[in-house]
Amino acid sequence: MNGARAFTVIERLLRFAAGSVLAAAGAAMFGQVVARYVFDAPFVWAEEFATLMFAWITFLGAAALQADDSHLSIDTLRHHSPPAVQKALDLLRRAVIAACSMLLVYQGVALSLRMWPLEFPAMGVTRSLLYLSVPIGFAFTLLFALRGPRPRDPADTTTAI
Repeated sequence: MNGARAFTVIERLLRFAAGSVLAAAGAAMFGQVVARYVFDAPFVWAEEFATLMFAWITFLGAAALQADDSHLSIDTLRHHSPPAVQKALDLLRRAVIAACSMLLVYQGVALSLRMWPLEFPAMGVTRSLLYLSVPIGFAFTLLFALRGPRPRDPADTTTAI
């Protein structure tokens, strides 16, 4: 498998994972509402589960956005600069993203290890699962930042705002 194909597979798996986590959180909250208001027997774990899933949606989604370089940005200076300056600004931006991602991977792993003994009371699982979303999400962000922008599809006629 060549590099471009590997990145495509990773990006699709990442988007599938983020979508699955969103679906699981939505299903749990829907089930919680039905259980509470229809059966008067709420799920005691649903709020903790939704909190856990929200963290994973956030960081997996951020990495997926980095994959196609669609994070919100103000690029007025870049658009009004010559091509050499545009390239330098893009390299600087990706270097800052990579540096911050490395720091967050390191600190996220350290925090996850410290939180391992703590549990979500209703679910009975380690809180470390919540904090692991940070290093895993930023590891993917780092991977895509180091790859750089992928070539644009000539058939794509959309433009950045």
